[in-house]
Amino acid sequence: MTVAQAGLWAATNTMPEEKPSEIAAAEPYFIGSHSGASGAWVSGPEDLAPPEYYWGYPSMSTISGLFCAGDASGASSHKFSSGSHAEGRIAAKAAVHYCVDHPEEPHVSEAQVSALKEEILLPLDTFERHKSKSTDIDVNPNYIRPKSFLFRLQKIMDEYAGGVSAQFMTNRQLLEKGMELLGFLKEDASKLAATDLHELMRCWENVHRMWQAEAHVRTLMFREETRWPGYYYRADTPSMDDENWKCFANCRWVPSTGEWEMIKRPIIPIFSEVREHELLGG
Repeated sequence: MTVAQAGLWAATNTMPEEKPSEIAAAEPYFIGSHSGASGAWVSGPEDLAPPEYYWGYPSMSTISGLFCAGDASGASSHKFSSGSHAEGRIAAKAAVHYCVDHPEEPHVSEAQVSALKEEILLPLDTFERHKSKSTDIDVNPNYIRPKSFLFRLQKIMDEYAGGVSAQFMTNRQLLEKGMELLGFLKEDASKLAATDLHELMRCWENVHRMWQAEAHVRTLMFREETRWPGYYYRADTPSMDDENWKCFANCRWVPSTGEWEMIKRPIIPIFSEVREHELLGG
């Protein structure tokens, strides 16, 4: 699946066609469609998608003008490199069509631009204001550096959202505790500090990961079943429940209320379902 796997085979004198390869469990998969069919809800192609799953431009998210491909778009696991490349071309062409159809430039006030700049650069300012208040820049009661923030986020997802240390197992009580800890982490996000532009980028990557992690945990809590055996298990609902949950689960944060909205979306077959004897060539 990865180039690094070939390096491991070479380092361990392994011929994969002759003997099994050693593998190691990875971190919790809380980003991307590669292993969990998660990602942004995007418009389907006009010629195949049902009307309710098509809103003008292929691969466009529910935000007008924002296009997604690969791990950023959902509902299609195991795309790998070739599939993501093809989807990227589709999204790019659709984005060009969108730009041609919407040539007008957005109007943003200088006040909005200044406020956004101030927010983006705040971690640099936070570090400069407080760096002299401790003898070790990594330990300071006034800020948190991006690497420490990332470790906290990863630990929460690993231990409470079905990570490797929990044997990919979770339950409602663990998820609720994880949500509590994510709430504490969200409070500390306002204290992220960066020593340079690279760390500034890492700060905002962490903020985006934090939001994605919360969406993931809320979806695990919403879908009261085990939809992806092998990747995670809900110990309190260990079986797949096709009667109630053979569907897409959407989550949406509403800025006006600060609340999350959880939505079930039906799976609408595009092609006729293949029967078992057809798979066997009968």
